[in-house]
Amino acid sequence: MIRSVSRMILAVLLSFVSLLASGPAQADVPDPVNWPKPRFLSYNVCGASCSIYQGSKPAWRDKVIGAMDAWDTDLLMLQELCHGQWTLLRDALANRSSGGPAYDSVWGAALGSTSGCAKWGSDTRYGLAVFAKGGQGAIDNGSRTVTLLDKPSAGEQRILLCARARVTGRDVRACNTHLDYRGDNPRVQAAQVAAVTRAFADQGDPVVLAGDFNMLPKDARLGSLYNHGGGTGAFQEVDENDKSHFTGADCPQSGDRCRSGEATAEPVCSPRVTEPGKIDYIFLGYSWFKAVRGDAAACTPGMSDHHLLRGAAAWER
Repeated sequence: MIRSVSRMILAVLLSFVSLLASGPAQADVPDPVNWPKPRFLSYNVCGASCSIYQGSKPAWRDKVIGAMDAWDTDLLMLQELCHGQWTLLRDALANRSSGGPAYDSVWGAALGSTSGCAKWGSDTRYGLAVFAKGGQGAIDNGSRTVTLLDKPSAGEQRILLCARARVTGRDVRACNTHLDYRGDNPRVQAAQVAAVTRAFADQGDPVVLAGDFNMLPKDARLGSLYNHGGGTGAFQEVDENDKSHFTGADCPQSGDRCRSGEATAEPVCSPRVTEPGKIDYIFLGYSWFKAVRGDAAACTPGMSDHHLLRGAAAWER
């Protein structure tokens, strides 16, 4: 019996070594046994710009679902998602009776059409999705909101998609976004996202906010979200306590947390990136969660130009 359990634990651990990884192991390897729950994933899947993984829609779908199952994911947030990708995952995950849990999902379109999504189907809308473990009813679709984010410096339309979801038996407000990088858009959009999510928190909802923010952790424009490091926000971030990424006088090794984290974009998968940097985040309401942990999987060339970001936390109350 002990030998069987040992083999099972070893198999789980090995699955994380290969999970969406084609490069060397990351510094903060997630612990599938001791990391807390609930569990979160955020991933910019580059649906319009990147080729279909291995040239196969089922291969792409199965790679994402494999990552979800290996992490025992409670909430998944996907950005740069073509409508055809969403329906591919939605239909596969809605009624699973074996092989893993079922998931409910909600979608929001940022663009009414983009040519890069034609490879995923005739509906070429492009946007964001949230998946919650538990099958039909895990997301209250009546609570779904799509906030159009301001763009004073022009650029494509960006949105904040939110819905109330059931996570480990408790209701949360799950929000997903992808901020622009141009001009004053990052600052204005981050502040707008902070205001909307703070309103949800003021209503009593624990908030989980994930996405591609196109800014590094210490960027002053993210101060509206962080509740430390000079920030005025209400959030902690899952990868803010990995001391192997503490740098600078404002991030001493003696500290417990810092606006920092493992890179989620780097030159191997992101040719436009000149050096590694963290631009993807899973923010959790500071009043509701504790013991946060985060890890970025190594990039998978051909899957995305971002790394998959894993997060975990325990309930504070």
